[in-house]
Amino acid sequence: MKILKAAIFAVLALFPAMGQAEVLEYLIDITTKEVNFTGREVTALTVGGGIPGPTIEAKEGDILRVTFHNRMDVETSIHWHGVLLPNDQDGVPYLTTQPIAANSSFTYEYPVIHSGTYWYHSHTGLQEQRGVYGSIIFHPKEEKYKYDHDLVMVLSDWTDENPDQVMRNLKRDGDYYALKKDSVQSWDRVLGHGWQAVKNRLDGSWSRMGPMDISDVGYDLFLINGKPVSEHSIMPGQKVRLRIINAAASSYFDVEYAGGPMTVIAADGVDVKPFKVQRLKTAIAETWDVIVEIPDHRAYEFRATSEDGTGYASAFLGHGQRVTAPDVPVINPYVMSHDDHGGMDHGTMNQSAMGQDKMGHSSMDHSQMNHGEMDHSQMGHETMQHDEPAGPVVSYMTDYNSLEGIEDTSLKNSGPLREVNLSLTGNMEDYVWSFNNKVLSAADQILIRKGERVRFILKNETMMHHPVHLHGHFFRVLNGKGDLSPMKHTVNVPPMGTVIIEFDANEEKDWFFHCHNLYHMKSGMSRVVSYEDSSQMTEDILRRISGDRHWYSFADISAQSHVATGKVWTRDSYNMFSAMVEADYDGAYEGEVAYTRTIDRFLKLYAGGWFEREREEGRWHDRNVAMIGARYVLPLLIEADLRVDTKGHVRFGLESELQLTPRLAFEWSWDTDNEWETVLEYEVNKHISLVGGHMSRFGTGGGVMVKF
Repeated sequence: MKILKAAIFAVLALFPAMGQAEVLEYLIDITTKEVNFTGREVTALTVGGGIPGPTIEAKEGDILRVTFHNRMDVETSIHWHGVLLPNDQDGVPYLTTQPIAANSSFTYEYPVIHSGTYWYHSHTGLQEQRGVYGSIIFHPKEEKYKYDHDLVMVLSDWTDENPDQVMRNLKRDGDYYALKKDSVQSWDRVLGHGWQAVKNRLDGSWSRMGPMDISDVGYDLFLINGKPVSEHSIMPGQKVRLRIINAAASSYFDVEYAGGPMTVIAADGVDVKPFKVQRLKTAIAETWDVIVEIPDHRAYEFRATSEDGTGYASAFLGHGQRVTAPDVPVINPYVMSHDDHGGMDHGTMNQSAMGQDKMGHSSMDHSQMNHGEMDHSQMGHETMQHDEPAGPVVSYMTDYNSLEGIEDTSLKNSGPLREVNLSLTGNMEDYVWSFNNKVLSAADQILIRKGERVRFILKNETMMHHPVHLHGHFFRVLNGKGDLSPMKHTVNVPPMGTVIIEFDANEEKDWFFHCHNLYHMKSGMSRVVSYEDSSQMTEDILRRISGDRHWYSFADISAQSHVATGKVWTRDSYNMFSAMVEADYDGAYEGEVAYTRTIDRFLKLYAGGWFEREREEGRWHDRNVAMIGARYVLPLLIEADLRVDTKGHVRFGLESELQLTPRLAFEWSWDTDNEWETVLEYEVNKHISLVGGHMSRFGTGGGVMVKF
């Protein structure tokens, strides 16, 4: 396939008249800009002067040439999400394409060999969250459907915080934003939802699972085409093609149109058998093409509601009195067990699907180009009227069971089958996400051979959704449709669910494969899929592309009436160095320095030193020893601690934490040295807490804790 693409490109570039190809050239700036979405001015990144960037359009058979001028003092990159193109144009810095260096330019150029709705975004750091993304439309040689207007709907999430700070906050506490979102699953709320909620919490704790999480980040705003609310004046009776692109960094959306059901005609840029849906859940990085109609002389809302229920963005289609879409019921995590997957089954495939198909040239500056409406009413869309799809309206599409291809997608002519089992794993406490319990920096490549039929069995062992994307390929989603299984480039894997995909290994070199939740990807849920005979992967490349190598440092300091405490720690995905001290105001203290290695989300091993001074019978006694130990999470989320020191002393301890109310937490600990402690912590904000309790060694008191 790669050789074929190169041949097509060469012929079209050298003989445009013979190939009937037009070279479409775009010149686009990437720069910093002060923006104000929420009443607070912050520095963002813009593409072509806006967020999102301009829509890049071309027609199947064209040559696309896009030059990005990096006006920033840091490097950047552009990945063409869902687009089949030469490996060196894919845009993953260092892996496939060199980054666009600060204050420099780079030109991407490739033949457009397929049509559909796609998007582009930075693959550098967390720049996508800050605004480096935009839409792509590749028009087919012949349009299949009739519509009067063509609208791009780029969905996104916005935070005023620096995304690097967001990641640091999540590394401190995976539930850091729960209070901001009013989603703390505290025991007062559990009790308020009755016995079933209590049983669900206890069942989850017994299986060592924390409360179910819908999303990680507390966003300030949700946007459609860079606005929380927008309007598009369209006459009654006209049909509108909506190209829905979920360009959010870490938000799923429920989309709905107030004017009636939407007719789905394409998923991830590939045509599907049309069907009607009232409400559609879209995973991060997916694209959906739907057709809607303006019923009368009113403005009907197209609404994108964040899955965690914290907000939505709206685009009104038509003119006149506004008709709003219904509110989406907020998911109630208290009355659903972990086996319910939060009541969301977005793509779990049945066992019958698992066994199927065993064979089975004008240059233009687009820096100010509008990314919103494009009126294609004069482009010949009337040439083919699409029939109304048969069958009932899907009231709420949360899985892929309704998707069916319009042509045979089976891989009957492929070579031998290679099956790859990938467990989607995570540790919410340390905010580490991975495949098969290994982050990218610690993992091997996924090796395949050209000509094989490759099947990935994706088993989600976490309580979060994961949108998984494979660069450079389309894959079949085995959803029980046999030879008409849909083709996609991004697939959602639901909590505790399994999804099976397969594809022709028809490329070469190395391609990125990752969860498209930006913070999950950067914390380790990524892999490199490599063709054995042409891989260019090196240890240096792996080091450069592994965002999970970053170290994060924190500190907690308290001044209380009976004791002063301090703890500092720095950690990456698996390693932590820490120091802590507790001291009264008479000179007694105890402290610890340690190195800790995380084995998995239940087991941690550590080694270090223990230092203490205490007064006995009027004299000070010092005890300084080295130690090794292990911490293990028991049922009910109780952490056991077993250590032995260089004097042969063995100590066993237990500790746990209960979130009593959204702001009030209770912690307790006990060990075989007959030391015990109880602490109440009231969170004033994310940096200051009021604390109080009893320590068997230092007595009872209270004070203030400051967190850095």
